[in-house]
Amino acid sequence: MKRNTRLYLYLIILGYFCIVTSCQNDIEKINILTDINKMPVESAKEVTTIRSDSGKIQLYMTSPQLDRYQSEQSYTKFPKGLKVFFYDDYMNVKMMLSAKYAVNYEDRRIFELKNNVVIIDYKKGDTIYTESMVWDQSRKTISSDVLVKRINKDGVLYGEGFDADENFNEYTLRRPRGTITVENE
Repeated sequence: MKRNTRLYLYLIILGYFCIVTSCQNDIEKINILTDINKMPVESAKEVTTIRSDSGKIQLYMTSPQLDRYQSEQSYTKFPKGLKVFFYDDYMNVKMMLSAKYAVNYEDRRIFELKNNVVIIDYKKGDTIYTESMVWDQSRKTISSDVLVKRINKDGVLYGEGFDADENFNEYTLRRPRGTITVENE
């Protein structure tokens, strides 16, 4: 009986020791997790946005998740990416844009897309791949400062970035290189 009591006492002490040593709180980690300023004020899953003008759809956007933050600088994150379809006046998809991550800084009117950014221009037959792109809504420009790959029926071109108007009607690759097929007449 004395032996069982001693074993029981050892188990209680061991259990208490395990609980005390395993429950250490890192105040910095707790503050980060509970800081209300770093939490979204609005969050939504499976988001669909349609923008139209005079009854004509201009764009259709989908995203698995949207998080809106309010602080000194308001912004909206798309942490799981987005896909945007742009339409012409006849309701045909003229361009598609996708990225694995995006953030829209509303006050600065800057929209950044990152991680596997793809732009498909169905009218021109161009597909552009890059890892980062910035849409400056105030200047009405789109640009990239990182490696860009453009594929179309004429071949493949690489560039060290690109500059375009916000409708992507005209764009230029920075320092282009690659092969292009040219037909002789």
